[in-house]
Amino acid sequence: MEVDRQTLLYFIIMLIFITLPSGNDQPHSTREKETLITYQKHLRSEQEELANSTYTSGYGNVTGFHLSYQDLVDGHNETEWPLHRFNDKHHWREDEKFSLLPNSVSDVIKSFWAQEPVLSERDDKAYLLNISGQAFGEFKIHSVSDLKRYNFTLPDYLQKYYDSYDPNQNAPEDGEQESPLPPDPMISKPIQKTGNMTKSSGKISLQISAYDYNYRNAELSKFIFNETTDRINDTVVARVAMSLKDYDEIESHDLETRGVYFQETGALVTITRSAKFLGTHGLSHMTLNEKNFNRAKVLLGQYLNFTDNERDLNLDNMNNNILRSRDSCEMISYFQFEKTDYTKQELQNIDEELIAPSGSPIPKDLPGLKIKEFLLYSPDCGLLFQSKPGIEFIGLKSEIYNIRFRHVLIGLMLLIIIQLILFLRQIKETRTPGQLSTIATNTLYMIGFQDALVVFSLILFSSFSEDLYLILACVAVLAFVMSGIFEMRFIVNVMSTQVNERGTTWWQILRGGTAETTITDPTPEPQSTENTNEPLLPTTNPPANAPTTAATTTNTTPGMEESNIWNKIFGLGGFLTIAFTFLIWNSTLWRASYRKIFEYVGLILVNSFWIPQFLRNTLKNRRKSFSWEFVLGTSLVRLVPVIYICLEDNIGRHRYDPVLVSVLTSWLSFQILLLVLQSYMGPRFWVNEKWLPKAYDYQKILHIKDLEHNFSKQDKGIIECKCTCPICMTDISLPILTKDGDESRRRKINNKLYMITPCYHIFHSECLESWMKYKLQCPVCRESLPPI
Repeated sequence: MEVDRQTLLYFIIMLIFITLPSGNDQPHSTREKETLITYQKHLRSEQEELANSTYTSGYGNVTGFHLSYQDLVDGHNETEWPLHRFNDKHHWREDEKFSLLPNSVSDVIKSFWAQEPVLSERDDKAYLLNISGQAFGEFKIHSVSDLKRYNFTLPDYLQKYYDSYDPNQNAPEDGEQESPLPPDPMISKPIQKTGNMTKSSGKISLQISAYDYNYRNAELSKFIFNETTDRINDTVVARVAMSLKDYDEIESHDLETRGVYFQETGALVTITRSAKFLGTHGLSHMTLNEKNFNRAKVLLGQYLNFTDNERDLNLDNMNNNILRSRDSCEMISYFQFEKTDYTKQELQNIDEELIAPSGSPIPKDLPGLKIKEFLLYSPDCGLLFQSKPGIEFIGLKSEIYNIRFRHVLIGLMLLIIIQLILFLRQIKETRTPGQLSTIATNTLYMIGFQDALVVFSLILFSSFSEDLYLILACVAVLAFVMSGIFEMRFIVNVMSTQVNERGTTWWQILRGGTAETTITDPTPEPQSTENTNEPLLPTTNPPANAPTTAATTTNTTPGMEESNIWNKIFGLGGFLTIAFTFLIWNSTLWRASYRKIFEYVGLILVNSFWIPQFLRNTLKNRRKSFSWEFVLGTSLVRLVPVIYICLEDNIGRHRYDPVLVSVLTSWLSFQILLLVLQSYMGPRFWVNEKWLPKAYDYQKILHIKDLEHNFSKQDKGIIECKCTCPICMTDISLPILTKDGDESRRRKINNKLYMITPCYHIFHSECLESWMKYKLQCPVCRESLPPI
């Protein structure tokens, strides 16, 4: 059996993906292996340093924390560590003499961070317990000209490892492979570090994932006990993905941080981590007091111990940490949340019900994320970010976001069902070749292309969202049934009907029928030609000077033709859909101005689906192709999602853009207006008749010069020629003029009883009209016929 080329291509692509390496790169050389082992031991020793530390003993020997801010000002460097000795009489404290934070920064933090604790369990205004979710706000960069920048350096063994792969050095010896590390860009020219904003203000967004140790995760809850501490039930570890952008989104900086959230004070502190700055190991001392230190130390220690350095830490992790130390600013962040209107017990009940619904009543107005104030400090880039006055920093918790997203997906499902019903009703009304021939395939392509984009987007999104996977999969399947089965089936039927137009120019198609007929219910297809293996021979030969047209028939069978159409749709169409899906997803990373242009142009283009139908109506000289129910319904279904995403409170955080809604609504309305004008004023109302070719006349009156034989002379200048209709096999009386310019006799001829095709075959009018309801091909020679 011959293998389809397209199937073979898909198989090769799938094989490539299956055989790709996992991404966990293994050491390629002795140097890499030794460096990785040393790095693993280094991290293990740093974890022990954290475990043995106390609040009064200071940071200890933690990478990136060897110098206090005052040490930096005094010109000391890390090689001089330890500069301070702490004992029972000489304690470490939060002061720039001993701390990484300058007093000008710590004083601001102390003015708002963790200053209003919840005093009791019955306090009716407690802080959120679960802060997992998204929040969006704005920042301004506080100008502190006297802030001195830290110069964090890599440990010697990592610096040597990095330098050994500098392209300016000699190539590795002993056949060692090149490292995946690129050359250090600091060697040649300064770089724009991630987090080093050049604009004075912008937008900030947080994606928070809190590790809930308190009362659900049994695997992790065993780590919250310690020989010297009680159960920690008011603090959690959190991962915070931070994004900083200017308003035009020309600059975009993404930072990954880890931190601790104190539930009794609504205070969150996070910090970055790299090979030169082990922030998670020193974060405990950034909590400003000893009580916070003790809780953070236990949770961070157990969080770090949860990772097996020898098993989980690979070469890729080490290389990424080194690269992050070269091209990213380190960041220490403090966020103060607002109090809610609920007690701690009420918040816990709400969280339990949202995560594991059991039917328990919960308030209608669910609490969201609301950050009162924040400060970000970059010690190595010397930047200070603060909350912008008068601008809310708010967002939704993950569970609430998922609920709202489910509602949006249910709405999308209803729109898909409505579109499916519209298609089924249109398919039921459009069954004959005459009706199918007037449908513009490009209109169906564009509608199907939109639906295919929805299918692929839902599939991609479901792979990233575990909580919404089931409903996303259901909506994707429903959308695929609509677009991949019913819409494609309709397109194939239309293309199969119009296959006889191949090789025919648009100028020839413009010559289609002079009369606009309404096709009624189909009658059974004539059997006389379908049951014969040999084509019917014409009973009337064309004149010698008759114009000839290129044959449009091929040697392919209808089944083969339909198969080729399916391959074309799913081959080229599938490739374009996948390509444009990834382009759309990638456009979310573009700057705001580019993305806005892309949205306007893209939405206008993909919603221009009635323009091809307008042109098709003009070409075929037909007033109406689709039902008005389908036209209006489809237009509204395509417009509703755009209206939603341009509202102020949409789940996708799309900008408020009423102009886009107005432009798209006006464009769709204009297209529908063109179809309405065609329906009432004629399909070619906008075209000057002088520009059009003369339409083909099936019932033209023949002159004697048109015939070569089989006629007998009669009186009065008119002769009658007997011929046989190839469909019903009965005689046709064909009147023929014998003289030119005899209009009086021309008016006496009844030419409504016969029809003559462009290939000069003669039929009864009723017979050929019935045939053309099913096939727009000559029953004798299979040449394409213009519609009536």
